[in-house]
Amino acid sequence: MIIRPTDDLGDILPVLSLSDMMAGKRAEAELTRNWLNLFTGEWWENPSWGNEILDLLKESRFTEADQQVLATYLSSYIRKVPGIQDVRNVKVSLDNRQFHFICEIETEKGSETINFSV
Repeated sequence: MIIRPTDDLGDILPVLSLSDMMAGKRAEAELTRNWLNLFTGEWWENPSWGNEILDLLKESRFTEADQQVLATYLSSYIRKVPGIQDVRNVKVSLDNRQFHFICEIETEKGSETINFSV
């Protein structure tokens, strides 16, 4: 897999040569981050695509008991990303009304750590 690199805000960076592209486990980690940052309804061409975590959070007041439900949902969502073989070492926390999700993705090329907060 080859993917264009992005900056910290998720904006695609210019690429002048093929060597500037991301490949292997870095590319699969970047694609996973892109999938996590696309929420349902945000993409005009196909509004049903995306991560439904915001919809899940709107359904009820978020409590610490809901953390495992969200961790399970995000893990299964990440497993659908092309190139991802497994999701391991999932850790979740709630800090000042912000939900943090950290996991390790396993790909054919190795593993990478993914951080996601909402």
